[in-house]
Parts: sequence; C-alpha cells; structure tokens
Amino acid sequence: TDAGGWKVIFGKGTKLTINSGSA
Repeated sequence: TDAGGWKVIFGKGTKLTINSGSA
C-alpha cells in the first residue's frame, strides 16, 4: 500500500518501507 509516498511491503514476515515518492 502507498502512504504519503511511502510503500509498505510485507515479505517473509519482514516489514520493509520504501520511499517511493519519486516513483
């Protein structure tokens, strides 16, 4: 899901936050 330009990805029980503001 995208929140404020931040994309939260759940994979293998790990929470990764990627700054996708320019993407």
